[in-house]
Amino acid sequence: MTTQSAMSRAEVAGHGGGNGTTAQFQNPLWRPALDNLCQPSLVQMQPNLFAMQFDLMKIVPARFILETALKTGELKKGGLVVESSSGTFALGLAIVCANLGLRLSLVTGQLEESLEWRLRQLGASIEKVFSGSGYMGGIQQKRLDRLKEVMADNPGSYWPRQYDNPLHPQAYAALAASAAQSLGRIDFLVASVGSGGSISGFARVLRQSNPGLSVIGVDHNLSVLFGPTSADATPLCRECYEPLLGMGSDIVIPNVDHTQIDEVHWVPVAKMIQAIHHIHHQYGLLLGPTAGAAYAIADWVAQANPGSRVLTIFPDHGIRYMRTVYNPEWLNPRAEELQRTWAQPVRVESPTNVGRDWACFSWGRRSYPEVLGHGPVSR
Repeated sequence: MTTQSAMSRAEVAGHGGGNGTTAQFQNPLWRPALDNLCQPSLVQMQPNLFAMQFDLMKIVPARFILETALKTGELKKGGLVVESSSGTFALGLAIVCANLGLRLSLVTGQLEESLEWRLRQLGASIEKVFSGSGYMGGIQQKRLDRLKEVMADNPGSYWPRQYDNPLHPQAYAALAASAAQSLGRIDFLVASVGSGGSISGFARVLRQSNPGLSVIGVDHNLSVLFGPTSADATPLCRECYEPLLGMGSDIVIPNVDHTQIDEVHWVPVAKMIQAIHHIHHQYGLLLGPTAGAAYAIADWVAQANPGSRVLTIFPDHGIRYMRTVYNPEWLNPRAEELQRTWAQPVRVESPTNVGRDWACFSWGRRSYPEVLGHGPVSR
């Protein structure tokens, strides 16, 4: 396994390098701590499999969106930022707001203990909205509706809109260009799909140098991002869907560019957890389950296509999962389900046929209505 810096700090920061220290200090948004946090590593896992490894990927769009808003005047100095997130985007916003002297109000669901501690330590205000059962659009829509109420109570507040802000996928453009420069021709991009920003942003840029790039999206079998599945899921998949994973959604998120996707895989949580334990045992990398989902499919693709070059994305560090997927006390009661293995995916004729097994579907770079025959449906 080899590792290299994915790009220079100046490129990550989007400041173009300038003319040295003086120019950097003249930039009011220059934050060297953020530069370091936004800098991933490019890790070679196998001869033909590479991973863009982040400690916290969502800090990249959080920074890009907020700095752009400050420059345009949409967000005032010391202003209030509001967002709906229970995961890594919330943490990314909290870190950026702390660095830029902004206030942050979050509408969340259940939070992992260490994540909640970090958010509060960074100064974020937190309001929890739990069950979305029986609510059209599920928990995501219920939180968004509450967020709009918070904004109405705080005139002048700024909403980054991670789900439909075009700046979100644009934030990854420099990183994707750097990966293409470092690796040359990339044949497959394999990435988990949550808010749609990273996979869409990377795909658009990588296709500029290789129109034949195959983009594989990885999802959860209860998610509706690529159409309503059968909703048949194992107990572990149901348990982990909301509180643990940074992937999947009960609403179809606008930043998911379906026309960039060639194939979709739905991965059981057991397979994700098996993958991250393998990665740690084999490479010493401590990663979250979402990275495990991406790696499981990327590894399968790389082995099936030995002459190709595969790039995947590891979006977060595994430290906040030490009480769950890396904890024997959490793992042992779930051992029976975690021992299940899948050698190959089940190829389905429609996303609606996806059940509790590892499944895949040829999306073919089509829009959602072209595949499903109707517009997006919420669960």
